[in-house]
Amino acid sequence: MKLKLHSNAGFDFGNSELDAYVNGVLIAQPNVFAVAGKNPWSDDDLDVKKNLSNIYDNMVVSIISGAVRTNMYAVGRHALKTYGENVTSLYVKGNNAKSDQEVPYVSSLAVLAAQAVEEANRNGSNVNEIELTVDMATALPVKQHMPANIDTMKKKFMDDTHTVSVHLGLTKKVDVKIKFEYVHILQEGTPPVFALQMDQNGDWRTGGYNPASSENDLFSEFAKIYDLPADTDGSYLDGKNLLHVDLGDGTLDDPFTRGDSVDKDFCSGVNHGVGHAIADSIDDLLDLAPHVFNSLSRQQYSDILRSQYSGRKHKFLPEALSAFRPHCENQVNQILKHIADQILKIGANEIDIVPVYGGGSILMRDYLEPKLKQLCDDSRIQLFYVPAKYAVTLNAEGLDFFVRSDIYKALKSQAVTVAAPIAEKTKKQIAAAKEQ
Repeated sequence: MKLKLHSNAGFDFGNSELDAYVNGVLIAQPNVFAVAGKNPWSDDDLDVKKNLSNIYDNMVVSIISGAVRTNMYAVGRHALKTYGENVTSLYVKGNNAKSDQEVPYVSSLAVLAAQAVEEANRNGSNVNEIELTVDMATALPVKQHMPANIDTMKKKFMDDTHTVSVHLGLTKKVDVKIKFEYVHILQEGTPPVFALQMDQNGDWRTGGYNPASSENDLFSEFAKIYDLPADTDGSYLDGKNLLHVDLGDGTLDDPFTRGDSVDKDFCSGVNHGVGHAIADSIDDLLDLAPHVFNSLSRQQYSDILRSQYSGRKHKFLPEALSAFRPHCENQVNQILKHIADQILKIGANEIDIVPVYGGGSILMRDYLEPKLKQLCDDSRIQLFYVPAKYAVTLNAEGLDFFVRSDIYKALKSQAVTVAAPIAEKTKKQIAAAKEQ
């Protein structure tokens, strides 16, 4: 049986984690893959049932595409669990653009195919082939957001039909033929212009992007610090000038937005982030715990550090933090210098708020926030350090909001650049939301 489906997708290709919204549902995965030598499943009945019930933890796909090498791939959590440090992740050092690396294409094709299989199964369809059309928005780091890289990524997605076989058991698989109708590529750091203000329904945001399961706590700490009303929401940012600090694993992107439009004269980014600190810390941790770790990937080290925020802390978290601290402080010092330079370049009087978010903002907070708060106080700028529970997915949320918007539809139909339309159309969209 063949089935035809359509997906709206927003993909945030983080150096450590992939955050994607597909048809309004968040899917988070380690942004890694490993080439699989063989199908790992040994049974149809038991494996198929298990894999369909938890498909994103068990992603094994074969891909035929002009965007990547033809191979069988283990993707995301299954790759990390099975292959450990022998996974392929985004290279954070040097000048390798995300558009030139295989990870974004393997990860996104696998997730889109898996989601299509999940949707078909949820609707009770016993299919072996799916034709999937996709509208997608994604983003590149500011320093990589140039015509050549944008063109490369668009062509790799849009020029071919991609065949992805999702392996569910020893012989059971579903072939998903993916055709991208349109792909738009923003600068990383600009999608949160949407997500910080509006929730998934287009109302002023107070907590989570999905208001159905949201607490009204996105702005609560910020409101207390600056003596604002307790019911402060996303409307507070409307019309403000923001110097964004989007801290990823490998990059810091700091676009400057005036109201709802991006001022491209002051969009900047540098190759600093928590991923560099982790990469430099690995050998030190291996020295501190020589009998525990034989080797370690960046993602595995990151998981150890993130365990401090969970109910089960890693046994060797103290050693991991000890190895991480000096390298993190080195990264923080470079980041502070860059932000200070940006404030001087733009002018402190022009900047109302510095919002800080991204996966790197969580692990760096203890080291970065006190120094950045002092810098902002000296410049009479408000610092909005986004709570950890919301910091990671803002880019994906903004991309989801964007791909479902009238702006995207106009860009798709006209196939024009995003620069001018974003400013005017977004203002109209937010103004309309106010009147609802």
